[in-house]
Amino acid sequence: MSGGSDGFYRYYIIPRQPLFGIETEREEAYFLAFGVPYDLTSSFRPGSRYGPETIRKFTANIEVNSYFRDFDVVSARVHDLGDIAFDYRPSEMLKRVYRTVVKISGEGKIPVMLGGEHTFTLASVTALKGKNPVLVVFDAHLDLRDEYLGLRINHATYLRRLAERMPRLEVYVLGVRGYDREEIRYGMERGVKIFLCHNFMEGVKTLAEAVAGKNIYISLDIDVLDPSIAPGVGNPEAGGAGLTDVARAIHMLSAGKIVGLDLVEVSPLYDTGATAAAASRLLVEMLAAAVKE
Repeated sequence: MSGGSDGFYRYYIIPRQPLFGIETEREEAYFLAFGVPYDLTSSFRPGSRYGPETIRKFTANIEVNSYFRDFDVVSARVHDLGDIAFDYRPSEMLKRVYRTVVKISGEGKIPVMLGGEHTFTLASVTALKGKNPVLVVFDAHLDLRDEYLGLRINHATYLRRLAERMPRLEVYVLGVRGYDREEIRYGMERGVKIFLCHNFMEGVKTLAEAVAGKNIYISLDIDVLDPSIAPGVGNPEAGGAGLTDVARAIHMLSAGKIVGLDLVEVSPLYDTGATAAAASRLLVEMLAAAVKE
């Protein structure tokens, strides 16, 4: 089983079978991964709480080489801490994610968060505020609503709350195809760089130049992919990016320094494994992009 050895991790983390089926000592790891099996604010199709467990199973049964560089996960040294201990209150879960990422970063490791719903990117990025990261989001949705279903903090509002908490945060969102006018208006006023799905690769090229030499946090909502590739999501939107395009885009960001990663919104109840397989492949590519030669 995975899990940290000190008191902090014993209190906050429940050990699980490790990512990729590989045991790496925490002290030797380059990445520290953890799951957030929570989907209580999901608005359409719940089930992303099963995402971390399913991603772990699939990563243990795929080839772990990168499409784009000489890389394998064993050499990347990933230690899987386990899952954040569950609490029904999103506010408490946000605190636990925040404290966990602060702890991981303080150990000089790169945090890798597996969702679960997208809400918790709010806590993970906030915890890395001192690194002044550029936030790069791959998502079918903007998640810039001020309120949704009576809640000010949920999977559809997290990015707005983050923009309010970190007014200097540089934000790029790629692959968007589901939004309302108010979100676009707010995003433009706030300076969020929005690239709609039909401009995906154009946006990636622009972004790669903009982030060169900067710290980067990558947040990947699996619904950025076309639902014909990844149907197992909570809020599917027709159209979308292809798997290879997203993988290529991730590697184009390696001109910067990746300081944090998350992969969220995998809902395995709605397919027979295609989405988890796609997510596992993109996780490999994110790790590969983050490891410097």
